[in-house]
This record gives sequence, structure tokens and C-alpha cells, in this order.
Amino acid sequence: MKTKRVAAVLAIAGGVLFLRTAMAFDVNAGPIWNNAYAQTTCPSVCGSLRWNGQWTTTVPGQMSVCGTVQGVDVPVGPIWNNDDAQTKCPSQLRRVTWNGQWRTTEPGRMSVCGCNPPPPAM
Repeated sequence: MKTKRVAAVLAIAGGVLFLRTAMAFDVNAGPIWNNAYAQTTCPSVCGSLRWNGQWTTTVPGQMSVCGTVQGVDVPVGPIWNNDDAQTKCPSQLRRVTWNGQWRTTEPGRMSVCGCNPPPPAM
């Protein structure tokens, strides 16, 4: 019984941690005419962010947005030092603003840059 309680607490804690670090926001994409067009447009406009498969027309014939789901930290490959981060983070976070933070998640293989979401799509 104690094992089940520990597993339940860990599952809840993991869910809370996910909710705390995950965010979703929309990226302006210009006009999107249909779902087939969104399939090719959204992955490219989302850049280093992950497209969540959703899109919405905000101004008919003029503007649509692609939904993204990305943690506060965006994976960018290895960052070797702070000078390297000053170059890599801004260039990899084309659609969002780098918040100046970065960390290594897998030494020699992967680092992440912290980001602020773009302003709400209009």
C-alpha cells in the first residue's frame, strides 16, 4: 500500500512540474487557407518551437496563428559557455525572446535556452 501512495505522490508531483514548466502560445503565420497548407506552414513559422497541430484564422484572408507547445526552455544543441550562449540562443529563438538564461541538460550533447513567449497574436 505504501508503494502505491509513493507512486501516486510522484505522479502528482510530476504533473505539477509539467504544468509549471510548459506553456503554449500562438505564433503569427500570415494567412492559412486550409489544414493541408497549415501542415507545411506551421512547422516552419514555429521555428525551434514545437507546433501543437492547431491553427486558427484570426483575421480572415490576412492572418492566422499556429499553436505551439514548448517548455520554458528550448533545446538548441550543445552550448559550451556563456559567450557561446550569447550567439546560439538569440539565433535559435527566432519567434520568441531569449530571457538570458541557459543550462546544459546533457553534457556535450544538449543545452536549453530560456525563452519568453511572443506577444499575443493579434
